[in-house]
Amino acid sequence: MSTSPTAGVTRHPGSVSALVRELPRVNAPLTALLAALVAGQVAGVVLLPLAIGRLVTALTAGGGPAASLAAWVGLILLALALVLDIALEPIRAMVTAKLSTAVDGSLAQRTVEGALRPAGVAHLDDPDVADQIEQARGVGIGAHAPGQAVNALAALVPLRLTGLASAVLLGWAGQWWMPVVLGAAWIVTGRWQEKEMARAVVANTARTVQLRHAAYLRDITVTAPSAKELRLFGLHQWLAERFAREWWDGIVEMRRKTTDGRRHLAASGLLLAAHVVVVIPLAYGASTGDPTVGQLTIALQALLGLFALGFTGDLQRRLHLASAAVPPALAVSALGGQRPAVAGPAATGLPHREIRFERVSFGYPGDARPVLDDLDLVIPAGSSLAIVGDNGAGKSTITKLLAGLYRPDAGRILVDGRNLHDHDLASWRRQLAVVFQDFGRYPFSVRDNIAFGAVEAAGTTEAVVEAARLGGFLGVEQGLAGGWETPLTSAYTGGTELSGGQWQRLALSRALYAVRQGAKVLVLDEPTAHLDIEAEYELYARFLEITAGITTILVSHRFATVRLAERIAVVRGGRVSEYGSHHELLAADGRYAQMFRVQSAPFTDPAGGRRG
Repeated sequence: MSTSPTAGVTRHPGSVSALVRELPRVNAPLTALLAALVAGQVAGVVLLPLAIGRLVTALTAGGGPAASLAAWVGLILLALALVLDIALEPIRAMVTAKLSTAVDGSLAQRTVEGALRPAGVAHLDDPDVADQIEQARGVGIGAHAPGQAVNALAALVPLRLTGLASAVLLGWAGQWWMPVVLGAAWIVTGRWQEKEMARAVVANTARTVQLRHAAYLRDITVTAPSAKELRLFGLHQWLAERFAREWWDGIVEMRRKTTDGRRHLAASGLLLAAHVVVVIPLAYGASTGDPTVGQLTIALQALLGLFALGFTGDLQRRLHLASAAVPPALAVSALGGQRPAVAGPAATGLPHREIRFERVSFGYPGDARPVLDDLDLVIPAGSSLAIVGDNGAGKSTITKLLAGLYRPDAGRILVDGRNLHDHDLASWRRQLAVVFQDFGRYPFSVRDNIAFGAVEAAGTTEAVVEAARLGGFLGVEQGLAGGWETPLTSAYTGGTELSGGQWQRLALSRALYAVRQGAKVLVLDEPTAHLDIEAEYELYARFLEITAGITTILVSHRFATVRLAERIAVVRGGRVSEYGSHHELLAADGRYAQMFRVQSAPFTDPAGGRRG
């Protein structure tokens, strides 16, 4: 993943404006209602100093009709200000909560849809996209959800409008230049603090090298996969000390980059000077009767209200932190939208003749060398092919290219003579039943885990049971509390965890369920890696039944499985170096024969006989 110190925030300027533009798209009626409520509350805030000014005027007027009228006007304005504030605040809070929830839901859904939209998975290998996906979740920016920015915005906008209204009132009740001097001081110092806060957001987004290390160490200590070894090797103290050192070093480094004490002192001095420049003339004028007592009262309240033009502290920080997730979320939501998908002919029932890799080259992003280099491979329809080779030879890459998850950098993959990517990929994938080496382990019921192989099918119990029988899972469900409906995670009540071998049988059952629902190509990538000896033997015994009438591609290091295939391809140096049946390749005495002898050696004595 990219570790750029400005990843996300600096690449996506204007996060607050992006949030504002997004609000009416998420829910226009709620946004309009919130704007009206904010305007009403601001009107109430503006009326309050006017009401108090009229009441003070009435109290100091010494009685008479003018004083009585001023008192009634003041009381009416005060009542109206209080009603607007008290009556509208709970409604605004409710509307803000609903809109913030809608924003979180909308951006989360669009992020998921954007990540799933591209036909392949190459975008998930892109460090920039990986950064955007993480930042869209709020990771690295204090885990502030975008909805929190809506709450902050709904509070900050009335403050800013109140500050502007206070400036107008100060100019009316005092002198025109007073709000200019004081407002400029608040705005300038606010901008200084906001820039420092923005640097903190960037630093918090990227963290620092030390904080990333600390996060990694923390994850090791609190997640199950490492728990056993940490205790076995006695790493408690070492990890605790290392975490503390990395964390505090990171915090110190981040503070060093984001804290400027001299600027804080300058801001305090500027604000103090501006207030002195304004308050002294007001005090002097009050002693001479200009402004009047009522005007002075309004002016002093307005003077205090001008703080809303400056930096609002945690409110502003929360707005920027939470809204920083909006641009990357929108960027992820746009994935796959730059190039309209062209639906080719349906691939239903294919292949009829063959699948052909024709001079295919491919390398993963960031790799210095291609994994596949000018590879040619033919897979006749209805036959079984095993692919063998050293680790990293490109065996699993072939299966990913066949599934259309990546496009070849050069060459093409033909299905019955037509380029794979000229077909409708969705219909082609319905023809594939794949057990990847890193197969999915879904925290749903046993039934769902099998039926996911063909979600569009009816999913009858008979079909699920038959797939479980072929995959070797049948019978395991009888030992589970809920049978077929048992959730496969201990995080749920009544759920359970499966062993590695049981998960592999379940993944194989899922692929065979797809075959029974019409898939024509079965791809098995290391299907026996987690199986015990008996389960592996049972798979061998069912191999012909499993592969009957369909095109089967088997990737494995276990030659007891490989030899069952009709044809075997040896991948070496990014190409197919040997091709033929098990006996033909043994007779050729090449790389396949060498690997077979190495794997067979532990089970034979030097004279060639079996060990007893």
